[in-house]
Amino acid sequence: MRMWGRRGIWIVGLVAAALGAAAVGTHASSAAPGRAAAGASTLDKTYSCRVRKQHFVELYASVTLPPADNRPQPGILDVTTGARVTQQNGATVEVAQVSLQATKNSLRIDTKSCRRVKHRIPLKRKGLPGPAITVTPSHFGHDSERCGTAARVLVRLRVQSTDHTPSHALLAIRNDNAKRRPIGFYDWSPRKVTAYTADNCVSIG
Repeated sequence: MRMWGRRGIWIVGLVAAALGAAAVGTHASSAAPGRAAAGASTLDKTYSCRVRKQHFVELYASVTLPPADNRPQPGILDVTTGARVTQQNGATVEVAQVSLQATKNSLRIDTKSCRRVKHRIPLKRKGLPGPAITVTPSHFGHDSERCGTAARVLVRLRVQSTDHTPSHALLAIRNDNAKRRPIGFYDWSPRKVTAYTADNCVSIG
């Protein structure tokens, strides 16, 4: 169970059915799993997502770490805009709008607050300052950012999977308005994460 405590919220996400157990993510997600053909596959989609009235999003990325208390700690990538909450075990938790883990059938898109759009934003760090945020199993292990945004954001996600398990992902986030200011760019894998975020982003743990 991850214990990095993003505001003390414990969230349960699905893992492969063969495990017969739950893995811990950073936010709840009620959307259906993404479908992929057996073997290698690539998904590349862009969504426009609502943002909480305070106009900020939370971006979280981690690499796979050794089990803790006999519980797996798979690498995670997610975007939470605060547009929706749900109840879990008597607690109010935020629903992640886009999330995946280094586990089988883990991709989730919250279609209640995000809609698919045809236009694409670049999967590049252009317009974002350096240096890069780098995460590995021996270097931080995870990164969590809070970034100011417009009322909606565009999220483009390209995921490569093997046997339904995400192995590499590129994720770009921009404001969904006329200027389309870049918010973040992530190059994620279970062993390493490289990220660039906007000047107004702050680390939250």
